[in-house]
Amino acid sequence: MKILLFGGSGQLGFDIKKRARDLDFEVVSPVTAEVDITEREAVKRFVATLKPAVVINSAAYTAVDKAEHEADTAMLVNRDAAGFVAEACAAAKARLIHISTDYVFDGSLGRPLKETDPTNPLSVYGRSKLEGEQRVLEALGDRALVLRTQALYGQRGVNFVQSMLKLFPERPELRIVDDQWVSPTWAGWLAEAILDFVRMPVGGIVHASCHGTVSWFDFASEIQELSGRSFGDKPLARLERTTAKELNRPAKRPTYSAFDTTLISSLLGRAPLPWQEGLKRHLAEIGVITD
Repeated sequence: MKILLFGGSGQLGFDIKKRARDLDFEVVSPVTAEVDITEREAVKRFVATLKPAVVINSAAYTAVDKAEHEADTAMLVNRDAAGFVAEACAAAKARLIHISTDYVFDGSLGRPLKETDPTNPLSVYGRSKLEGEQRVLEALGDRALVLRTQALYGQRGVNFVQSMLKLFPERPELRIVDDQWVSPTWAGWLAEAILDFVRMPVGGIVHASCHGTVSWFDFASEIQELSGRSFGDKPLARLERTTAKELNRPAKRPTYSAFDTTLISSLLGRAPLPWQEGLKRHLAEIGVITD
Protein backbone atom coordinates (compact mmCIF):
# COMPACT_ATOMS: atom_id res chain seq x y z
CA MET A 1 0.00 0.00 0.00
CA LYS A 2 1.32 3.43 -0.93
CA ILE A 3 1.29 6.11 1.78
CA LEU A 4 2.06 9.79 1.24
CA LEU A 5 3.42 11.33 4.44
CA PHE A 6 3.59 15.07 4.95
CA GLY A 7 5.74 16.13 7.89
CA GLY A 8 8.13 13.19 7.66
CA SER A 9 11.04 15.16 9.14
CA GLY A 10 9.19 15.82 12.42
CA GLN A 11 9.17 13.67 15.53
CA LEU A 12 5.97 11.81 14.64
CA GLY A 13 6.87 11.50 10.96
CA PHE A 14 10.26 10.07 11.90
CA ASP A 15 8.63 7.31 13.94
CA ILE A 16 6.04 6.58 11.27
CA LYS A 17 8.78 6.07 8.67
CA LYS A 18 10.86 4.00 11.07
CA ARG A 19 8.03 1.62 11.95
CA ALA A 20 6.63 1.41 8.43
CA ARG A 21 9.89 -0.17 7.22
CA ASP A 22 8.90 -3.47 8.85
CA LEU A 23 5.40 -3.45 7.33
CA ASP A 24 3.97 -3.85 3.85
CA PHE A 25 3.87 -0.10 3.16
CA GLU A 26 5.56 2.11 0.61
CA VAL A 27 6.01 5.47 2.33
CA VAL A 28 6.74 8.54 0.23
CA SER A 29 7.68 11.55 2.34
CA PRO A 30 8.56 14.65 0.30
CA VAL A 31 10.52 17.59 1.68
CA THR A 32 9.27 21.16 1.25
CA ALA A 33 11.49 21.67 -1.79
CA GLU A 34 9.54 18.89 -3.53
CA VAL A 35 6.08 20.07 -2.52
CA ASP A 36 5.10 22.94 -0.24
CA ILE A 37 1.79 22.08 1.41
CA THR A 38 0.93 25.79 1.70
CA GLU A 39 0.65 25.92 -2.12
CA ARG A 40 -2.74 24.52 -3.13
CA GLU A 41 -1.98 23.66 -6.77
CA ALA A 42 1.39 22.10 -5.94
CA VAL A 43 -0.25 19.79 -3.40
CA LYS A 44 -3.02 18.86 -5.84
CA ARG A 45 -0.51 18.01 -8.61
CA PHE A 46 1.73 15.98 -6.30
CA VAL A 47 -1.12 13.87 -4.87
CA ALA A 48 -2.66 13.35 -8.32
CA THR A 49 0.67 12.16 -9.74
CA LEU A 50 1.60 9.89 -6.83
CA LYS A 51 -1.88 8.33 -6.44
CA PRO A 52 -1.47 7.22 -2.79
CA ALA A 53 -4.12 5.06 -1.11
CA VAL A 54 -3.69 7.01 2.14
CA VAL A 55 -2.21 10.40 2.98
CA ILE A 56 -0.94 11.11 6.51
CA ASN A 57 -0.62 14.79 7.39
CA SER A 58 1.59 15.25 10.44
CA ALA A 59 2.99 18.57 9.19
CA ALA A 60 2.11 21.49 11.45
CA TYR A 61 3.17 24.82 12.88
CA THR A 62 3.71 23.87 16.53
CA ALA A 63 5.39 26.91 18.11
CA VAL A 64 2.50 27.52 20.48
CA ASP A 65 3.74 30.75 22.07
CA LYS A 66 5.20 32.24 18.87
CA ALA A 67 1.86 31.65 17.16
CA GLU A 68 0.37 34.42 19.29
CA HIS A 69 2.28 36.97 17.17
CA GLU A 70 2.67 34.81 14.05
CA ALA A 71 -1.02 34.09 13.59
CA ASP A 72 -0.95 34.37 9.80
CA THR A 73 1.77 31.71 9.54
CA ALA A 74 0.05 29.40 12.01
CA MET A 75 -3.24 29.70 10.12
CA LEU A 76 -1.56 29.17 6.75
CA VAL A 77 0.07 25.90 7.84
CA ASN A 78 -2.47 24.48 10.28
CA ARG A 79 -5.71 25.61 8.67
CA ASP A 80 -5.18 26.49 5.00
CA ALA A 81 -2.61 23.82 4.15
CA ALA A 82 -4.67 21.17 5.94
CA GLY A 83 -7.55 22.16 3.68
CA PHE A 84 -5.34 21.99 0.57
CA VAL A 85 -4.23 18.46 1.47
CA ALA A 86 -7.83 17.39 2.08
CA GLU A 87 -8.99 18.86 -1.24
CA ALA A 88 -6.18 17.04 -3.06
CA CYS A 89 -7.16 13.78 -1.34
CA ALA A 90 -10.79 14.26 -2.37
CA ALA A 91 -9.77 14.80 -6.01
CA ALA A 92 -7.50 11.73 -5.97
CA LYS A 93 -9.99 9.58 -3.98
CA ALA A 94 -7.41 9.00 -1.25
CA ARG A 95 -8.10 8.66 2.45
CA LEU A 96 -6.53 11.16 4.84
CA ILE A 97 -5.26 10.72 8.39
CA HIS A 98 -4.81 14.21 9.82
CA ILE A 99 -3.04 14.88 13.14
CA SER A 100 -4.57 17.42 15.52
CA THR A 101 -4.26 18.41 19.17
CA ASP A 102 -5.82 18.69 22.61
CA TYR A 103 -5.36 22.47 22.34
CA VAL A 104 -8.72 22.65 20.55
CA PHE A 105 -10.20 22.40 24.09
CA ASP A 106 -10.03 24.78 27.04
CA GLY A 107 -9.68 21.89 29.52
CA SER A 108 -12.28 23.29 31.90
CA LEU A 109 -14.36 20.11 32.28
CA GLY A 110 -11.95 18.56 34.78
CA ARG A 111 -12.28 15.04 33.37
CA PRO A 112 -10.88 13.03 30.44
CA LEU A 113 -12.12 14.57 27.22
CA LYS A 114 -14.33 12.72 24.75
CA GLU A 115 -14.43 13.26 21.01
CA THR A 116 -17.92 14.74 21.34
CA ASP A 117 -17.03 17.32 23.99
CA PRO A 118 -17.37 20.98 22.96
CA THR A 119 -14.22 22.64 21.66
CA ASN A 120 -13.04 26.05 22.84
CA PRO A 121 -9.40 26.79 21.97
CA LEU A 122 -7.60 29.33 24.14
CA SER A 123 -4.75 30.17 21.78
CA VAL A 124 -4.01 31.04 18.16
CA TYR A 125 -2.38 27.63 17.79
CA GLY A 126 -5.48 25.88 19.11
CA ARG A 127 -7.79 27.88 16.85
CA SER A 128 -5.62 27.18 13.81
CA LYS A 129 -5.70 23.43 14.48
CA LEU A 130 -9.47 23.39 15.10
CA GLU A 131 -10.13 25.25 11.86
CA GLY A 132 -7.81 22.81 10.11
CA GLU A 133 -9.87 19.90 11.44
CA GLN A 134 -13.03 21.54 10.15
CA ARG A 135 -11.64 22.04 6.66
CA VAL A 136 -10.43 18.45 6.50
CA LEU A 137 -13.80 17.01 7.51
CA GLU A 138 -15.74 19.39 5.24
CA ALA A 139 -13.66 18.30 2.23
CA LEU A 140 -13.59 14.56 2.89
CA GLY A 141 -16.33 13.56 5.32
CA ASP A 142 -15.81 10.01 6.58
CA ARG A 143 -12.82 9.52 4.23
CA ALA A 144 -10.86 11.62 6.74
CA LEU A 145 -9.68 10.48 10.15
CA VAL A 146 -8.70 13.29 12.51
CA LEU A 147 -6.47 11.95 15.27
CA ARG A 148 -6.12 14.37 18.17
CA THR A 149 -3.06 13.75 20.31
CA GLN A 150 -1.20 15.60 23.06
CA ALA A 151 2.03 16.10 25.01
CA LEU A 152 3.85 14.30 22.20
CA TYR A 153 7.52 13.36 22.50
CA GLY A 154 9.89 11.31 20.39
CA GLN A 155 13.43 11.07 19.08
CA ARG A 156 13.19 14.11 16.81
CA GLY A 157 12.16 17.70 17.33
CA VAL A 158 11.69 19.82 20.42
CA ASN A 159 9.58 18.24 23.16
CA PHE A 160 9.18 18.20 26.92
CA VAL A 161 11.19 15.02 27.56
CA GLN A 162 14.10 16.22 25.42
CA SER A 163 14.06 19.60 27.17
CA MET A 164 14.08 18.04 30.64
CA LEU A 165 16.97 15.70 29.81
CA LYS A 166 18.96 18.70 28.58
CA LEU A 167 18.13 20.97 31.51
CA PHE A 168 18.41 18.52 34.44
CA PRO A 169 22.25 18.72 34.61
CA GLU A 170 22.45 22.37 33.52
CA ARG A 171 20.17 24.17 35.95
CA PRO A 172 20.17 24.24 39.75
CA GLU A 173 16.40 24.58 39.75
CA LEU A 174 13.52 24.08 37.33
CA ARG A 175 10.04 25.48 37.86
CA ILE A 176 7.42 23.15 36.38
CA VAL A 177 3.68 23.78 36.09
CA ASP A 178 1.68 21.66 38.54
CA ASP A 179 -1.85 22.83 37.73
CA GLN A 180 -2.20 21.50 34.18
CA TRP A 181 -2.85 17.80 33.49
CA VAL A 182 -2.19 15.80 30.31
CA SER A 183 -1.75 12.32 28.87
CA PRO A 184 1.92 12.26 27.74
CA THR A 185 2.13 10.44 24.42
CA TRP A 186 5.15 8.59 23.05
CA ALA A 187 5.53 9.08 19.30
CA GLY A 188 6.55 5.44 18.91
CA TRP A 189 3.20 4.21 20.21
CA LEU A 190 1.24 6.79 18.21
CA ALA A 191 3.08 5.89 14.98
CA GLU A 192 2.13 2.24 15.44
CA ALA A 193 -1.51 3.20 16.04
CA ILE A 194 -1.54 5.39 12.93
CA LEU A 195 -0.17 2.58 10.78
CA ASP A 196 -2.92 0.31 12.15
CA PHE A 197 -5.49 2.92 11.13
CA VAL A 198 -4.02 3.02 7.62
CA ARG A 199 -5.53 -0.44 7.10
CA MET A 200 -8.88 0.48 8.67
CA PRO A 201 -11.68 2.41 6.92
CA VAL A 202 -12.31 4.62 9.95
CA GLY A 203 -13.40 8.25 9.67
CA GLY A 204 -14.30 11.12 11.98
CA ILE A 205 -12.46 12.27 15.09
CA VAL A 206 -10.56 9.95 17.44
CA HIS A 207 -8.59 10.85 20.56
CA ALA A 208 -5.18 9.17 20.37
CA SER A 209 -2.96 9.41 23.42
CA CYS A 210 -1.21 7.13 25.82
CA HIS A 211 -3.38 6.15 28.78
CA GLY A 212 -3.40 7.97 32.10
CA THR A 213 -3.23 11.48 33.49
CA VAL A 214 -0.38 13.39 35.10
CA SER A 215 0.59 16.98 35.83
CA TRP A 216 3.59 18.43 34.00
CA PHE A 217 5.44 18.58 37.35
CA ASP A 218 4.87 14.90 38.09
CA PHE A 219 5.78 14.01 34.50
CA ALA A 220 9.09 15.87 34.92
CA SER A 221 9.66 14.09 38.24
CA GLU A 222 9.15 10.70 36.59
CA ILE A 223 11.56 11.59 33.77
CA GLN A 224 14.19 12.60 36.33
CA GLU A 225 13.61 9.49 38.44
CA LEU A 226 14.01 7.14 35.48
CA SER A 227 16.95 8.94 33.87
CA GLY A 228 18.87 9.98 36.99
CA ARG A 229 21.54 7.26 36.84
CA SER A 230 22.47 8.20 33.27
CA PHE A 231 23.94 11.50 34.50
CA GLY A 232 26.48 9.83 36.79
CA ASP A 233 27.47 11.96 39.77
CA LYS A 234 26.28 15.24 38.29
CA PRO A 235 23.89 17.12 40.56
CA LEU A 236 20.49 17.41 38.91
CA ALA A 237 18.09 20.33 38.99
CA ARG A 238 15.77 20.64 41.94
CA LEU A 239 12.20 20.58 40.64
CA GLU A 240 9.93 23.27 42.02
CA ARG A 241 6.17 23.48 41.56
CA THR A 242 4.67 26.54 39.90
CA THR A 243 1.35 27.54 38.35
CA ALA A 244 0.42 28.46 34.81
CA LYS A 245 -0.44 31.95 36.04
CA GLU A 246 2.99 32.40 37.63
CA LEU A 247 4.78 31.08 34.55
CA ASN A 248 2.79 33.54 32.41
CA ARG A 249 3.52 32.14 28.95
CA PRO A 250 2.18 34.09 25.95
CA ALA A 251 -0.32 31.38 24.92
CA LYS A 252 -2.90 29.94 27.30
CA ARG A 253 -2.99 26.14 27.63
CA PRO A 254 -5.89 23.85 28.56
CA THR A 255 -6.08 23.13 32.28
CA TYR A 256 -7.12 19.47 32.08
CA SER A 257 -6.80 18.00 28.60
CA ALA A 258 -6.22 14.30 29.26
CA PHE A 259 -8.19 12.16 26.82
CA ASP A 260 -10.88 9.57 27.27
CA THR A 261 -9.47 6.66 25.25
CA THR A 262 -12.59 4.48 25.13
CA LEU A 263 -13.14 4.97 21.39
CA ILE A 264 -9.56 4.29 20.27
CA SER A 265 -9.43 1.22 22.52
CA SER A 266 -12.55 -0.13 20.84
CA LEU A 267 -11.29 0.58 17.32
CA LEU A 268 -7.82 -0.91 17.83
CA GLY A 269 -8.99 -3.79 19.99
CA ARG A 270 -6.51 -2.89 22.71
CA ALA A 271 -6.02 -0.17 25.29
CA PRO A 272 -3.43 2.53 24.64
CA LEU A 273 -0.04 2.10 26.24
CA PRO A 274 0.10 3.61 29.77
CA TRP A 275 2.08 6.85 29.68
CA GLN A 276 4.59 5.49 32.23
CA GLU A 277 5.38 2.52 29.98
CA GLY A 278 5.64 4.79 26.95
CA LEU A 279 8.20 6.94 28.77
CA LYS A 280 10.25 3.90 29.77
CA ARG A 281 10.28 2.58 26.20
CA HIS A 282 11.27 5.97 24.83
CA LEU A 283 14.14 6.40 27.29
CA ALA A 284 15.34 2.89 26.48
CA GLU A 285 15.08 3.56 22.74
CA ILE A 286 17.29 6.66 23.00
CA GLY A 287 19.78 4.89 25.29
CA VAL A 288 19.06 6.80 28.50
CA ILE A 289 18.05 3.70 30.45
CA THR A 290 18.92 0.05 29.89
CA ASP A 291 16.26 -1.75 31.91
